[in-house]
Amino acid sequence: MIDVSIIIPTYNRGYILEKCLKALFNQVYPKDRYEIILVDDGSTDGTDRMVASLNPPCRLKYLKNEKRIGQPKSRNKAIREARGEVIISTDSDIIVVPDFISQHISFHKKYKDIMVKGELIQISNLNQVGKKKKGILDISFSSFDTANVSVKKEHLIKVGGFDEDFLPYGFEDLELGYRLRKLGLKPKKNPLALGYHYKPLEKTFNPDTLYEREKMRGMNAALYWKKHPTLRVKLATQGNPLFALSFIGKYLAETERGKKIFSHMKGNKKLFMFLSQIIGYHYYLEGFKKGKTKNEKDFKKNIR
Repeated sequence: MIDVSIIIPTYNRGYILEKCLKALFNQVYPKDRYEIILVDDGSTDGTDRMVASLNPPCRLKYLKNEKRIGQPKSRNKAIREARGEVIISTDSDIIVVPDFISQHISFHKKYKDIMVKGELIQISNLNQVGKKKKGILDISFSSFDTANVSVKKEHLIKVGGFDEDFLPYGFEDLELGYRLRKLGLKPKKNPLALGYHYKPLEKTFNPDTLYEREKMRGMNAALYWKKHPTLRVKLATQGNPLFALSFIGKYLAETERGKKIFSHMKGNKKLFMFLSQIIGYHYYLEGFKKGKTKNEKDFKKNIR
């Protein structure tokens, strides 16, 4: 009998996805009691062939979208397919430890009406799996992060799952967590439910991708605040003190002199990464402004 469903959306991550799946195959939890539901959001890198070549010891359900529909809809699709009482959400670039499932389930057995958040450690090299310790950049204050979180299916169904009004990236998980809290669920942290989040340097230092995602995240932040105009949500979407540096990001991104200065920093990876993040804050706030303007009437009606 299957009592745990692991849901994973993916897009063009075949190489790391294979390692992600093999880590999930290698669980100490009984193989006949969990399943993996993989939703492929239209990958073009041969992900389907890679999955077909695997020999999973547990149930593996592979669903491929004919066209890209984004993470909220893909996760809802997986939730509908899930057979398990408990749903564990993770991502296709996460490599988990062998007792990952067991650690999540132990908390659901110990406590009632909870959402369990596991631990994530950022790595840039696969050799760091099992070796790298938690650092300051791994600290997260989010109580519901779809990269490593679990909740009972009945609660997800009761609140309607992920809100499909959101764009493909950003804040859809926090918004769902907000509704689960309103339902009465309490967040519980289990640091032993550990996953390693693989972020290779070539991806980390791709500013164009970063800026596109940050603008989308900003628009979703505005939508989140529109739907739940509370102090908690305002702080989550607008309270980052580093936003005060966004004027520097605007200068580096939009002026010729700023672009030249930024380009000269490529030789210093740490500084280049920091400045990329500052520019990202600028695009996030631009996205937030665009999202807020788009829904201005609703903002005026809902803010209290």
